[in-house]
Amino acid sequence: MTPVDFKPYFPINNPGEWILLVLLTLACFFNFLVAGSTFVIFMRRRMQQFCGFPPRYRAQSGRSERLLEAAVSVVVPCYLPNEQYLINETIDHILHKLHHAGPLTLYIVYNSPSVLPIEEALRARERTQAGVPPGRTLIVQRVEGSTSKAENLNAVFEVIQDRLTAIYDADHHPDPESLELLLRKLQNHQVDCVQGSTYIRNTSSGLMSRVIDAEFFVTYFVYFMSLQFIARTAFFGGSNAVWRTEALQGEKFSTSMQTEDIDFAARAILKDKRIRFCPEARSGELAPSSISALYKQRMRWAMGWEQVTLAHLSTVRQSNIPCSRKMGVVYMLPMRWLLAFLSVVAAIVSPILCLVFPPQIWPLALDFVFTIGFLESTLLVACTLLESIYHEAFVQCIFVAAFMLCSPLYLGMQVVMLLASMYRIHTGSTGNWVVTSRAGPTSAAGGLAQPNSASVGGARASDSLEAGRTATVQRVAPPLFFNGLERFCGPDVDAPLPRALGPMRHTL
Repeated sequence: MTPVDFKPYFPINNPGEWILLVLLTLACFFNFLVAGSTFVIFMRRRMQQFCGFPPRYRAQSGRSERLLEAAVSVVVPCYLPNEQYLINETIDHILHKLHHAGPLTLYIVYNSPSVLPIEEALRARERTQAGVPPGRTLIVQRVEGSTSKAENLNAVFEVIQDRLTAIYDADHHPDPESLELLLRKLQNHQVDCVQGSTYIRNTSSGLMSRVIDAEFFVTYFVYFMSLQFIARTAFFGGSNAVWRTEALQGEKFSTSMQTEDIDFAARAILKDKRIRFCPEARSGELAPSSISALYKQRMRWAMGWEQVTLAHLSTVRQSNIPCSRKMGVVYMLPMRWLLAFLSVVAAIVSPILCLVFPPQIWPLALDFVFTIGFLESTLLVACTLLESIYHEAFVQCIFVAAFMLCSPLYLGMQVVMLLASMYRIHTGSTGNWVVTSRAGPTSAAGGLAQPNSASVGGARASDSLEAGRTATVQRVAPPLFFNGLERFCGPDVDAPLPRALGPMRHTL
């Protein structure tokens, strides 16, 4: 009889295997939280869509507020030298295409280091209200002395009178039904803020924009929803969000933070303000114009998260919010460091060790942890791909799949950014706030659309962009799945909207 080789359950006299076992066990635990919550959210969405199961709301649900007909102030902060060729098109889009049954006031609040011809055109539009639909108003405000988005927002919040305030960046084109979806969730869940999702609307500009778009989908529809499920809170991302104005007017955006929006959200959460995600409320933005612009943007985000974490780490314990939400803030801020380290161990180090040392010689406990981790990752990838089928065109689903398969590389890059941001913060070399250069809409001639001579004289500065808009296409989900979503009985939405929804996504 051939003797059977004995394989121990746990490492024997091998500290390295013990360390790896502990780290992988922790990684499996947190991966289970993400994959398990993603599966639960995915199944809940499908049951609500196809089985008619109503969502659950808080006991004091405010459906009598009728926020879908309430007056809303829409704020678009901008830095004109960077966004002067985009702002008129954004104004037209919000005034004419964004659905809202009640009064809507659009505030264009900007700063500029010098006087630009586009400013007179904007003031002319405000004076005449030419082309502004009934029930809507355009207000243009220059913030003297401002050098940041935070100062622009602080200035405009002092004059807003409406109970509700929506915020969009200057390059954002929100989907027509997105504002109604945000208001519905704000009303039904009685929260202070609802944050929507973002996609890239000029994906035809190159491979980079496709990859960023896939990243945004995975981030908003999977990771952020999982974060909300685990941490019992969401956060404000700076654009495509609706706030109750009273929550905004009690605080100021910090001018010293690289990410003033995350800092504002952290302070709001620690003061017991409630924030939720609504990824179905989508808004398209322009991709960064180059790899260099993308790097500067992501480095600013990474340093901003580090600044917020270090600034509020000591205030979490002193806050009067419930313990469960305190743990959520800890999970969202300082726990990022541990999760980043465990992700590298699970997604990068472990596969390399499996190639160097065959798993057959490892203890059974390590085999078991490896197997569990693989199953959790498979479940997460499967739920993400299935979710993309309900919201994305077929081509973009392929990019989502490629992004998930390349996630170890993405995690490695995120960790490098994390370490670089920590180094720059601790050495005091954060630098000034850098405006992200955008890959703008292109004209029919193939170049960046420029304001024509008529715009300087007071006509619409977006006239020269009309040629580029003729190339607009609508990206819709496959008919088989979209037909099941026409009433939009999605998560936390228990009734059809006042008008039939069009395609869920529009892109240049």
